[in-house]
Amino acid sequence: MYLKFAPLKTNKTGISGTLFITNFKVSFVTSLPVDSKESELHDRSLQNHFLGVHDVCLSEVDSVNQFFEGSTKKKRLYHNAPLPSRLSGLQLVLKNLRIINFSFKFTPAGEDLRVAQALLHHAFPPTIDHLFLSCGHPPPPPGIPDFCMAQDWEREIQRTRCPNWRVSKHNEFFNLCSSLPAVVVVPRDLLDAQLEQAAQHFQGTRPPVWCWGSLAGAALVRMAQISPSITDKQQENRMMGLVHRCHPKKLQPFIMDLDQILPSLKDIQISYMKLRELHTPDDPTQFWEQDRHYYSRWESSRWLSHVSKCLEGAKKAANAMLHHNSSVILQESEGRDLSAVISSLVQLILDPQVRTIRGFHCLIQKEWVALGHPFSTRLGHTRNQVEEQSPVWLLFLDCVYQVSVQHYAALEFTSEYLVALWHSAHCSLHSSFMFNSINAKYTAANVLQRENPHQPIYLRPVWSWWGENRSLLRNQQNGATEDYSEKRSSSREAFLNVHYIQNLLDSLSASGALMRISDPLSSAYHTWHRIKYLLEDTGSLPFDPSLSLVPLQLDTSLRIDVSLSSLKPWKDCFCAWVSEPATLTLNESESLLKCTTTNPQHWKHIYQIYHTLKNHLSESLTNGTVN
Repeated sequence: MYLKFAPLKTNKTGISGTLFITNFKVSFVTSLPVDSKESELHDRSLQNHFLGVHDVCLSEVDSVNQFFEGSTKKKRLYHNAPLPSRLSGLQLVLKNLRIINFSFKFTPAGEDLRVAQALLHHAFPPTIDHLFLSCGHPPPPPGIPDFCMAQDWEREIQRTRCPNWRVSKHNEFFNLCSSLPAVVVVPRDLLDAQLEQAAQHFQGTRPPVWCWGSLAGAALVRMAQISPSITDKQQENRMMGLVHRCHPKKLQPFIMDLDQILPSLKDIQISYMKLRELHTPDDPTQFWEQDRHYYSRWESSRWLSHVSKCLEGAKKAANAMLHHNSSVILQESEGRDLSAVISSLVQLILDPQVRTIRGFHCLIQKEWVALGHPFSTRLGHTRNQVEEQSPVWLLFLDCVYQVSVQHYAALEFTSEYLVALWHSAHCSLHSSFMFNSINAKYTAANVLQRENPHQPIYLRPVWSWWGENRSLLRNQQNGATEDYSEKRSSSREAFLNVHYIQNLLDSLSASGALMRISDPLSSAYHTWHRIKYLLEDTGSLPFDPSLSLVPLQLDTSLRIDVSLSSLKPWKDCFCAWVSEPATLTLNESESLLKCTTTNPQHWKHIYQIYHTLKNHLSESLTNGTVN
């Protein structure tokens, strides 16, 4: 028998059960009631279909500590170091800022060491090939484009209507650059032979690539720095000249050296480590000591300063494109980290499509997954390259959270969904954030395919959560009888922004809007169908796949206040797993735990308006009139 302790509770409040360790997860099985906080956070994860409330994916484990009964002393355990002859208990520190304690007080001799050995062996694989990867069935089409095919980029060029750029297939076999997708968008006048020659001069052999643009010709370009071994900047100047000539008015591009104006990867990691220490207290005494100085310690971490600088950089780039019609070149070392942050934020500020769930999924797939952000290295999915870890992905999500706070009705998704995306980045159930590049993903998939030649291998992306088939889930959960529809509805309401939907409904109250709702060419028609797909859960994703993408319009840009005083600590993320000690009350002025939640009554009101409007339209269509 094992005992599991809730965070910040004394050992007397542990629950008993059986502990299992596989090459995928730590599973704690108990017949005792589930803690309400654990249940709520589990329901709001993108892994809730396949992991139980007491399950932990091994790729989520950041460190394993030995703790001693009746003492606050701890000792970290390593995969390559000998274990003591007896363990009193293990403490798991997870990458989502959660702590779980297991006591071996009532465990038979030898079982403690077997558990520890299995945990240390499987939780810290030497390479990504040793990581457990979950295979599944493809989501129903059309899914989110993976931006690994020419047609995906051609559609994006067509949607933005940005002229003078073309799709190149010269990286089809990753012989040009192993960290870029098989197809990239380059200047129209650049030949493939010239592209290959130029790539050799840039770090990581990553030539300048187009990410986004506008009808007026302003393009957003990501570009690596010239290789340190090359002193001749002729190729760099030539590439910048080609970006210049792509502009219809031949305007000079606005060049941003991100290595100079943004924090380094090391600075980001140092700040994160300070925040991790702040949000993973071991006992009530440490909790209250940190709670009294919470905001001062947050400020000293400089995390919000890094967020502010990223938002400021994105704001400058967006202003250059919107107000000066200038192309923007984002230049950094290999062009795989902070250029992804700035490029994504620029599009979030300028492009309304990106503020929808589908648009946001496409943005992440394009800027982060396809263009090769090194997720495995930065998030520490393997035990190697520890010095290169840096949560750039979390920094971006925090920036998006700040935008959502300042424009609470502008995004179709909520802070809870951003938290779910952060947590999913550490879970190998979904492949989107497991690899350093698309090439690395293909390599892993090919290995799995050779090991399973009679079964098609499909690595499940994180967006598949929205389209998981009910019967498939029940089969994979061995006939579980949970109320799937109720849990799914609860999760959707947590992930969908009720204020955004309220705005959609309000737009239909404009004069004449209802009269145009049956006209496929009207905005009212598209608005109504979007509302139906968001509220009725009839589609595989919260969007209507039959509707074409709306062409880019730059008249709805967001104004962002980047000052430190306007930025808020993201408590929904950093404080999610901090539990309140049983006998204490919280400091009302500086509590780690004060978080905002969506009012259930607001959702009830939204559904009432929706069903009333739906019934009215049904009756009106039956009578042949819409008023």
